[in-house]
Amino acid sequence: MTIPILEVRDLTVVYNANTPYEVVALKNFSLKVEKGEIIVITGGNGTGKSTLLAAISGTIPIKSGQILVNGIDVSKWNANKRAKYFGTVHQDTMLGTCPNLTIQENFQLTNTGKWWLPIPYNAKLNNNQIKRIENIGLLLETRSSSKINMLSGGQRQAIAVCLAFENSKPILLFDEFISALDEKTKGKVLDFTIESAKSNFSTILMVLHNVSKSNFQYDRIINL
Repeated sequence: MTIPILEVRDLTVVYNANTPYEVVALKNFSLKVEKGEIIVITGGNGTGKSTLLAAISGTIPIKSGQILVNGIDVSKWNANKRAKYFGTVHQDTMLGTCPNLTIQENFQLTNTGKWWLPIPYNAKLNNNQIKRIENIGLLLETRSSSKINMLSGGQRQAIAVCLAFENSKPILLFDEFISALDEKTKGKVLDFTIESAKSNFSTILMVLHNVSKSNFQYDRIINL
């Protein structure tokens, strides 16, 4: 039997535990995800969609349950240790990038080699990075020296998506990443995401509020 690339077993997450403000965000939630699946997570406000992704990535603690990657229990690992498995794109377009650095400098930070040697280091985008940015269709390949905080929200989010694919993380977590974008940009970023996922054989869990008007291919919808 094939081991799922990601498995969530009986996950329970509680905020403000043992206080008058205690909230059970998720209770005994389980999920198996196969390699290469594109899964959409939807549901109303406060149903635990973002909580699920945060618990998987390790940015919030869990009360009980297990999170396994390729059969390895990572439940007690901190977010930094889990980062070798997970790439995340947030709803906030300023998260996932360094806003005071340029586009090319943000890409440079994804390089795991000793890119800072020799000094001064070469901060040019490589051909693959340029091609990836071109494929979004927002003409950002002409603005590699622009700082992230000088871009529009849609442009920032497009770069964040590009960065998520940069190091070929096996599992990508996209949390309402197109909700703040206009319809035209939303379509371009979503199309680019799906095309990149398929070409890179990536596994994606994406939280979306409304998929009824979106025309893209996914494998499953999970309604929380």
